[in-house]
Amino acid sequence: MKFVHAADLHLDSPFLGLQNDAIPVDLLDRVRQSTFQSFERIVDDAITNRVDFVLLAGDLFDRNDHSVAAEVFFLDQLNRLANQHIPVFLLFGNHDYFDGDVASLGYPTNTYVFPSNVATTNLETHQGERIAISGFSFNKRWVREAKIADYPEATGNGYHIGMLHGSLESLNSPDGNYAPFTVDQLEAKHYNYWALGHIHKRQSLDAGKTINYPGNPQGRHINEAGEKGYLMVHTENGQFHAEFHATAPIVWRVITQKAGQQSTGKLAAQILKTVTDARFETLSFCRIQIFMDSTADATTTAQILSGELLETLQNQLATTWRQRNCWITSIKVDQAQTVQLSGIDQQYFDQASQQLFKGDQVKKMADSLTHYPFIQRDLMAQDSLQDIYQRSKTLLQENVSEEAQLGDHSED
Repeated sequence: MKFVHAADLHLDSPFLGLQNDAIPVDLLDRVRQSTFQSFERIVDDAITNRVDFVLLAGDLFDRNDHSVAAEVFFLDQLNRLANQHIPVFLLFGNHDYFDGDVASLGYPTNTYVFPSNVATTNLETHQGERIAISGFSFNKRWVREAKIADYPEATGNGYHIGMLHGSLESLNSPDGNYAPFTVDQLEAKHYNYWALGHIHKRQSLDAGKTINYPGNPQGRHINEAGEKGYLMVHTENGQFHAEFHATAPIVWRVITQKAGQQSTGKLAAQILKTVTDARFETLSFCRIQIFMDSTADATTTAQILSGELLETLQNQLATTWRQRNCWITSIKVDQAQTVQLSGIDQQYFDQASQQLFKGDQVKKMADSLTHYPFIQRDLMAQDSLQDIYQRSKTLLQENVSEEAQLGDHSED
């Protein structure tokens, strides 16, 4: 037996954080098509490998009011599988929750959509293997109850697979909103395989690697860096084995670079050489993580923090991104030494930082920006809070120094 386990396609994702004046229009179009292209590759693989069935574990669309284009595309892919007599079992998640008549979706007869209550459906493969598949769809954005309690225990007849779009209680997420469960609860059902969705990081939750999140097939921001794809699962001597297959047409990466006494122009040249020498085989969207040592030039530091270096790099890449197969989306700074202010300034800064540099306060100050989940996740990350803190301190130090210099000149 062989089947595809995919989840979190997020078709129609708007990629709002990337749309600006710097990014070339044709590159932005590649970005917007990336979730579609990734799913098409999954369907290609399913057909080429003649799988027995396909499991899609929720958040197939980025939102439940998705575009007609996304709906038509998804239907086309289901029909491609139907033409090859490959059954599809899908459920909706918290992004694409559905509470209507399944018949209104117009999906082909090869496609089974799980209802909002836990249900079990059965199939028999061409080799005569009998499989029971249990799951449910979100019918609203939040499902706070532990739906795992409604899943039946496996019987001794054939294989049993569970599909669940939800959050492990120990993971860093608002667990209570997304059908929370524990590994013990899953294992107590004695299923042969659990096809999970919702968490975008590929991971196995058990030693046997049969309770799996495949991750999303296309990363959408820097917090989803690395290769993305789906799991191809096959059985051997009654045991289930999952193998990762990459499908993302765009890969997010973090590139490290050291900065010392060199000028901003030289640093920009070094960064461009680094991404060129990397010879990326897949179109890569990169964050440049700059490590600034204690000798870092003050002017260079200011030009990095002001965004001038990023603007310069993006202007260079606007006409050369195809050759380098790379686009630089952001710059983050790590400083070797903590900036120390002097005297009364340090005292006031420390008092203010205790009140302001907290997740809830940053979120409040960012206001409408945090309406976008990818911005909120980035702002609330501990390394982002540290970065904001250090940038603020550096800028304050520069302003204090400039004021001191002006004061010295006024006495001349």
